[in-house]
Amino acid sequence: MTDSLQIIATLAAAQVVIAMAPGPNTLIVVHAGMRGRRLGLAAASGIWPVGFVFATLGLLGIGTVLTALPEIAGAMRIACGLYLLWLGVAAIRRSFAEGGSIVAGTPREMTAGEAFRSGMVTNLLNPKSIAYFMSIFSATGASALSGGEQMLALVMMPTISFLWYAALAFAVASPPVTAVVDRGRSWFDRLAGLTMIGFGAKLLASRG
Repeated sequence: MTDSLQIIATLAAAQVVIAMAPGPNTLIVVHAGMRGRRLGLAAASGIWPVGFVFATLGLLGIGTVLTALPEIAGAMRIACGLYLLWLGVAAIRRSFAEGGSIVAGTPREMTAGEAFRSGMVTNLLNPKSIAYFMSIFSATGASALSGGEQMLALVMMPTISFLWYAALAFAVASPPVTAVVDRGRSWFDRLAGLTMIGFGAKLLASRG
């Protein structure tokens, strides 16, 4: 195996692991996917462009900015935590609206555009996501790759994440899962909302 192929294979393997690790992105895709395959795929699609931008910044060595200015990562952590809290509260309110407990002033059904935006914003504000991309290229020596190989890596890494999240969206939108979810959708939404709130609170309480 050539050095270039080994670097690309290492990047691919690392991306598979980071994509499969449960986190805010996974939660957003699963929650959207429970409301339909189209919404799940929209959320997964929103994650891709942010991953591409982060990968590009990481390959250019912009990670040194975060090292020199840790307050940037702190601000992102707080913003992500607050956004997850907002999404969690909205999911819980929506569950009561659909259950008929709330009539006025409740959020309407999620749209594909909102699902896409939630995937994009959650990934954009996730400090762990950007920290990963800022470090993985220097750790693997990706600067030694040719221009074409670097472009391959930039496209490959967010695409691996998208394929994983798309598979999750298809799984939770499959007929057997949908049949279970439909029988208790309001409770699933409340559980998802509480989980989002938990993730958000954990980010806000974290110091790094």
